[in-house]
Amino acid sequence: MKGKLARIVLVAGIIALLFGVECLGDGYKSVILEKISTSLYKNSLLVSKMPGHLIVQIAAGNKLFFGMDQTADQTKSRLVYRENQGGTDRQMAEAENESQLYSSGDASAVAGENLAQVQTMGGGSGTAAYVNKLRENKDVSYLWNHFYIIDSTTSVTKKLFNVEQMLSRNMTLKQKQGKKQILIYHTHGASEAFCDSRKGEEADSVVGVGMELAKELEKNGYSVYHDKTKYDLINGAIDRSKAYNTSLEGIQKIMQENPDIQVTIDLHRDSVGKNKHTYTMIDGKKTAIVMFFNGMSRSKSGKIDYLFNPNLEANLSFSLQLKCHAMETFEGFTKPIYLKGYRYNLHVAERALLVELGNENNTVEEAKNAASPLAKVIADVLKGEVTGR
Repeated sequence: MKGKLARIVLVAGIIALLFGVECLGDGYKSVILEKISTSLYKNSLLVSKMPGHLIVQIAAGNKLFFGMDQTADQTKSRLVYRENQGGTDRQMAEAENESQLYSSGDASAVAGENLAQVQTMGGGSGTAAYVNKLRENKDVSYLWNHFYIIDSTTSVTKKLFNVEQMLSRNMTLKQKQGKKQILIYHTHGASEAFCDSRKGEEADSVVGVGMELAKELEKNGYSVYHDKTKYDLINGAIDRSKAYNTSLEGIQKIMQENPDIQVTIDLHRDSVGKNKHTYTMIDGKKTAIVMFFNGMSRSKSGKIDYLFNPNLEANLSFSLQLKCHAMETFEGFTKPIYLKGYRYNLHVAERALLVELGNENNTVEEAKNAASPLAKVIADVLKGEVTGR
């Protein structure tokens, strides 16, 4: 009798809890359901007896998808929230001040995966359909959810992402014969190579890929200054902690000596962990995938004043226009744009880029194959030769 009564009380309590959750606003509901789902997952309740994501779908109304990911040292597992979390469209519309922020929790954990796959729509319509829809709806929530990964170190507000202004902002750059207009450099030039790179061979490193990108941009009519300095090689040893400080000093000097430089490209190679060999096919060639990267100069709670970037909105517009044009031109060539909390020297120019080209599991050939399509995307935007303009 006591056992039966206890079960009745438990069921009644669960019903009351679910009813209470249902009556809450969508934002609170999402938080509570996420915590319930996470707890169930961590404690293996029902999950061990059900398909991996089914219990989460039941608990959270099909809005969440969880999976296990490995940390950098491959020794610990953690729960990954695989979608940009946040509120409803109504909540996004209300995010007008610094106290109402949007961030993606552990979205950074999936940055290294081939997220270009996320952007392939059903029915063979391709990634261009996403761009067309964005141009039609100009909706910031749609933009955040389909074009960005928002790292847990940062946050975004609606006022920073005026879709119409971002897509229409004039980022063109008139060509000047004999004048260096684009700077390519490598903050991590000494420490980033590829799976078959020959040790000590500059041509096989990210610097070598920069050489190819410079050649391809020159073919498209823009003169390039390629800075091959390995800014993470300090006193004969790799020191990435000071690399951005040293690269800033270097590129500022170069830009002072070459005042026609209006585009800066900090070219990197992504790091994703073992057994993630991702590529796309362009002109019959295996081609490494590209990710544009923006530093937001923002923490979770708002602006980072000492990392002020007067060119932030221009930076965001430039990378978005490049991303959209790439999606329309080369299927599967780009991942979502990655947003992170710091500045990464992107304040030096309106058209400042940080590009992650390929990863440690790509071959040198695959990485260099990406130079031509990347150069075309950049040159087309600079020339104004893009769809929707």
